[in-house]
Amino acid sequence: MNDPILSKLAALLLTACLLCTGASAALADQLDDDLDTQWTTRDLPALDGTTVISAARRFELALNIGYVPTDDYYNYFPISLDVHCRITDMWGVMLRGSMLMLHSDTTLRRFMDDHQSSIQTSLLADEQLGDVTAMATFHPVYGKATLETANLLRFDWGIFAGLGAVIARSPNSAHSETSVAAYAEGIFGTDMHIFFLDWLALRLEASLRFYKGSTQWYVPCTLSVGVSFLLPEF
Repeated sequence: MNDPILSKLAALLLTACLLCTGASAALADQLDDDLDTQWTTRDLPALDGTTVISAARRFELALNIGYVPTDDYYNYFPISLDVHCRITDMWGVMLRGSMLMLHSDTTLRRFMDDHQSSIQTSLLADEQLGDVTAMATFHPVYGKATLETANLLRFDWGIFAGLGAVIARSPNSAHSETSVAAYAEGIFGTDMHIFFLDWLALRLEASLRFYKGSTQWYVPCTLSVGVSFLLPEF
């Protein structure tokens, strides 16, 4: 008589255990999903190879203003316009035109003007007026910054190098007169884009140009900031 009762109790206990096990498994799965949503890096575009903002097959127009801190006699503030064809997300070609006529005298030049009037200080060094360069670009790094689950920004970083011509007013070897001439120049630099929108980015750059003027080699260093506009895919 007790056997049927014990059997029923055993069946009820077994059913309860199975239900508890199923509920625990479902709860554990739900917890794993929630944690996965909050903390996993598996689906981040920067890690799975997907770029959220792609620059491939797009033209980039950039307006930059910079500062040249390395010249002894002039503080240059170059303004440049870039036309950048991004063939892929990594590779591209860029054409740049810069105006270098915006500048001020350095402390050294003012000192020499004030204390050594017999020296023709205007003839001591090249006065750069502008340049045009063509460059190849390579942007191998793409990433994003987040705070908890909020995306703060996306960026890419790369390098560029090219050749061009600089126009300068240069003294002759005797420093007796100046003339305007064009000289071949090279350029090498690095830049970063910080994307705010699919079509708008902040551009930061550091570059070195090098050319031989009428009397010596010059290696101007330029630090610049600009704004980039990316056109629709072609």
